[in-house]
This record gives sequence, structure tokens and C-alpha cells, in this order.
Amino acid sequence: MTSNSAAPAGNAADVPGTPATKVRDPRLDFFRGVAMFIILLAHTPGNAWTLWIPARFGFSDGADIFVFCSGMASALAFGAIFAKRGWWLGAARIAHRIWQVYWAHICVFLVTAIMLFTIDHLGIGNKDTPYITSPYVVPFFNETGEAMLGLLTLTYVPGLFDILPMYIVILAMIPALMFIHRIAGVPAVLAAMALLWLGSNLAGWAYQVDDPAVLGGLGSFIYSVGSTLDFLNLPSNPFGNGRWFFNPFAWQLIFFTGFCFGMKWLPAPPVNRTLIIIAATYVILVIPFAWFKIHRGLYLPDDWAIQNFIEETRAAIRPLWWKTEQGALRYLHFLAVAYLAWVAVGPMGARLSTGFRAPGAVGRFGLIIAAVVFVATIPYNYVEWIMVYAPPLNDFIVWLFDPVATSIFGTNLFADPEKIGMLQIAHGLAAIVLIWAAIGPERRHWMTHDLVQRVVPVVRKVGTQSLAVFMLSIPLSRFNGFLLDLIGREWWSWWLVHMWGAACLIACAYFVGWIKGQPWRVPRKPAPVSASSAKPVPAQ
Repeated sequence: MTSNSAAPAGNAADVPGTPATKVRDPRLDFFRGVAMFIILLAHTPGNAWTLWIPARFGFSDGADIFVFCSGMASALAFGAIFAKRGWWLGAARIAHRIWQVYWAHICVFLVTAIMLFTIDHLGIGNKDTPYITSPYVVPFFNETGEAMLGLLTLTYVPGLFDILPMYIVILAMIPALMFIHRIAGVPAVLAAMALLWLGSNLAGWAYQVDDPAVLGGLGSFIYSVGSTLDFLNLPSNPFGNGRWFFNPFAWQLIFFTGFCFGMKWLPAPPVNRTLIIIAATYVILVIPFAWFKIHRGLYLPDDWAIQNFIEETRAAIRPLWWKTEQGALRYLHFLAVAYLAWVAVGPMGARLSTGFRAPGAVGRFGLIIAAVVFVATIPYNYVEWIMVYAPPLNDFIVWLFDPVATSIFGTNLFADPEKIGMLQIAHGLAAIVLIWAAIGPERRHWMTHDLVQRVVPVVRKVGTQSLAVFMLSIPLSRFNGFLLDLIGREWWSWWLVHMWGAACLIACAYFVGWIKGQPWRVPRKPAPVSASSAKPVPAQ
């Protein structure tokens, strides 16, 4: 999360354990920037776009990207201090960063809570639901004393405000990790990471399980061990039995994975076809168990064996993909996605600077198929528009899909509204194929090269100022939900509000970067003096 990160792991000229500080890695800033935009979308209330963020199709999400990149950035920013200036100065630098993030967390909570209270107080939002109930900051106003004490001691951590507290605790672990590395080396560091992650998962399982006997004697043993580790379940409020949504003792695994790569304690994985196939296969296999359209039975009939298998398997393996304790399958999913992204951007992220090779247009047969799919799925993608703006066309489609289709096929052709998503995907893919062919090779080259070279620096800028941008994104996401309540949730309002949100993040990143450059210390250039106004120097 720091903006002082530098070169990536894997530079052969560097000494392992001493990150270089000369060349900035474009991949780190770019993917942190991507995570910032995803997190803003994910936190916006009532946002239909969240149905299409990466988290809907896999176990991991933008939070994993954010934490992993923060770990790598922390290694590049703080690791050299431990290596070159000693453990005590390194620990002092970490303490200073914790101090900054702590007050950032307090500020974010207060600004967001007061903004939501103001909307309710003035009565300018949705009259049906008080805004202070989502996120649930009601105790801050109803039980202010206890909430204030809990806020300052990090024992009151409601949902939406849990990432920075997690980061604070993980930052506090860095000096201990560096001490372990000093006395026992990398194997001991990896062992400590794994044991702490395992302990937090056992504690989480014991906290949530209703009947440990479901696993027989093994379940009772796990429950006994997990119960003794209950101190790893940090309390999220002083009013009940809640716990932190992001368990830092589990999420340290993904943070310190990035940290170890940044410190060059772990070698960069090789780029080979076998690993790419394995990673891609795992990412694809996870989709049915992660995408609610499938595992909730919205696409497959309930009486199908495959549907029952997916639903039952997902429930059975829940501790392996749950978010709070960074389940094992979730962690593996992130590693697979990260590896594919790492390969895609090329060595040292070269393709982020030069662009990507533009795929050619499909052949005539492919275009015909795309056109047929595009036309056939139009009614399923614009149902509401057709009903409102073209009633005659709506009547014709109803007649064609109901009495006519019934007379021919014995059933109507109307799809379950919950199952339209698959047809939307088919429609979108067909549209992309047709548009890609229509724009021609020159515009395809522009999109994959010139446009990339314009967009990537902006995304990277957001990534370089990730703490400031994240602080803005929390209240901004709630404000964007308020805007959508005011203007309605239509296709144009989605675009308007989300483009506004992205512009705010970008403006914040550039402004903070400008301020950090301390422009007031740059001497002002003297105004140029024209030859006609110059006075001759008198002779001595």
C-alpha cells in the first residue's frame, strides 16, 4: 500500500533479501490499481455491475489482489531498511506506517458514518431504509461511548471498515517475520506462515461449526484444538459475539506470499505450458462452484445429478473456500489467477508498455454464427427496453414466442428471468466478435497498443497511491449508492455513476502524487526577459 515500492523480485543483479530501489515494477502498480477499481464496484450498494466482477466467477477477488500487492510493496519499501539499517530501525519504520494506517482507518470510518447520518438526517436519500444500517454503524450513534472506545481499540470493526485493521495487524507481524528469518532462514518463515494460517482456520472452524461430531472423532479433535485457539478470532464489536470479517492471522498467508516474492526469498515461477494449462484448468473448474447462477441452480434443473453434486460439494468444502480465513482453495485460486496474469503481461510487465498482439477477426463461418447468436438473443437482452419503447415489437415477440412456438414445439420459448444471464453472455460475446471484425486491423492495433499505452499509466497511478485511493473509495462507494437511489438504476445511470467514481479515484491519485512531490519546494522559474526591455550594463 505504500508508494515507495521499487523493483520486483527476480533481478539477478540484486542480492536476495535486499530489494532493489532503482526501477519501479509496472506490474505491481497496475494490478493494485485494478484492485482499487474492483473494490469500488464491489462496495457500491445495489450495484448490478458487481455481478460481473472476477469474484463472481472464482473464490478469490479484488481483496486478494490488494493484500498480495500490499505484501510485495511492503517488502520493497521496508525490506531494504531491515537488511541495510538493522532490525530496530526497520521495526521503527513499520511502527510509523502502522500509525499512519491507524489514523487513516479512524478517518475513513468517521467520514463515512457522518456522511450516511447526514443523508438520513436531511431526508434526502431512500426513505425506506436508513443509510446508517448499511454498513451497520447504528451503534456509533446509539451507543456512542462503547462504539468510540471500540473504534479506537479496534474492537469495533463493522463490515466495510475491516481491511485497514487487518492490514495494521499484519504490518505488526513484519518485524517478527524478519526476526525469524534472521535466526532460522526462509524455511522457518514459510513454516511460521503456514502454522499461523492453519491455526486461524481451526479457530474459525470451531467458531462456526454447529455439530463437530459430523466429522466423527476427527471433528471433535479439530474442535478441541480450534477452541483453544479462539484468541485468533478477534472481536468485531463490544455489543455481541461478532468477529473480524478478515482474519489477519489467516490473511497474512497471502500478504507474506507477496512479501516473500518481494524480498526474493521465493523465486519467480517459470513460464511454461504445463503450469499455464494447470492454472487455467483450475480457474475454469472453480467457476461452477463460485458463480451463483450455477451453484444455486439457476441454470441447471434441480433434478439433474450434476446440479446436486455442485451444490452439495460447494457446501461440503466451504472451509476450503471461505473468505474470512482465506481458505486453501481460495488461496490456490488466487495463485492460479495471479500466475496467468503474470504470464499475460510478459517479462517485467513489458506488454503493459508496448501493448498486446491483436487477435485477428474470425473467418466467414464464425461471423455467420456470431450474427445468428447476436440476433437470436436480442429479445432476451433488451426485454425491458422493448416493453417500454416498442410495444408493437413486444406484442410481436410475445405472439411469436408463445402461441406460435407452442403450436410448433409444444412449449413456449420464454426463458426463466433468472436464467437470462447466460444468454446475455452469448449476446455480448457475439457482439464483440462482430464489432472486432468490423473495426478493421488498424483500429484493432490501436486498441491493443495505443489505447493500452494510454490507459495503463493512469491505472498505475491509481496503484501508486493505493492507501489514499482506498480511503476515498469507502465513502465514495456509499455516496455512489446514494446517487443511484436518487437518479434510478438504469443502463445510463450505471455508466454515469461508475465513470464518475473512476474519475474520482484517478483525480485523487494524481492529486496525492502531486502533493507528495512537494511542489512548493520547487523554485519558481524566473520570468523570461525580452531583449527590448533589457537595460544596458553601465561601464565600470
